[in-house]
Amino acid sequence: MYQLHATLTQYKLEADSDYHLVLSDGSGHTMIAEIPDPACVGSTSPLLTSIQKSRSEFDARYTPTTSFQTANVPVTITGVGFFDFLHGQTGVAPNGIELHAVLDVQFTSGGGCAGSGQLLGYPGFETGTPAPWTASSGVVSSSSGEPAHGGTWKGWLDGYGSTHTDTLAQNVTLPAGCVSYRLSFWLHVDTAETTSTSRYDTLTVQVLNSAGTVLATLATYSNLDHNTGYTQRTFSVAGYAGQQITVRFTGAEDYTAQTSFVIDDTAVTVS
Repeated sequence: MYQLHATLTQYKLEADSDYHLVLSDGSGHTMIAEIPDPACVGSTSPLLTSIQKSRSEFDARYTPTTSFQTANVPVTITGVGFFDFLHGQTGVAPNGIELHAVLDVQFTSGGGCAGSGQLLGYPGFETGTPAPWTASSGVVSSSSGEPAHGGTWKGWLDGYGSTHTDTLAQNVTLPAGCVSYRLSFWLHVDTAETTSTSRYDTLTVQVLNSAGTVLATLATYSNLDHNTGYTQRTFSVAGYAGQQITVRFTGAEDYTAQTSFVIDDTAVTVS
């Protein structure tokens, strides 16, 4: 068993359900670490508990997909030394050694955070104009029909009582090497729908890449989530560290009975 201090540069969900991690020493040398799917580990294996722990530690920060994603964050990884045969795998060491299975993953700041703080421009919309947000007409509003969470202005999607779609989005570049990456916003849902079972009107919260491809749908809210005030919603976007992403809200309303999705005091905070 070995413990390695390195930089996690890429990660991917493999076809066999392992997490494939590419580790670098910062000098051009790389090797692979693999976190198996705990469901593939025998119930009597002495490694099962540690593999479950490492998988949970990784899932708490990233959402691997079948394509490689970049990370560039310092890590301390503990795992079993294993020699794979060389077959052109991404990040493989010259002699094919890996840490497989990974038994523990610790994310450390390592002094490598390229920039911390709140990254969104005009997160509370108080300039009264959309930029640097892109928004459907009338979304950035100071109307008294729906109060802001703070100040006067907010993002008010839908509320027309007819078939309608509104969007609100902003590009943001997430620095590499930080420990925490959080998207948060305050949401108020007001509706005239009377159903307690059907989601007629929806608000989706998505992350897109610079090409406009949806990387993840973080949440979907509906008329069933109506509330009397605001509720803060928070999500990890650590899986997109080192990338430019677009945070996009899309409100879709059906042909009758209004639902208003009101968003305010947004933030993308890294540390």
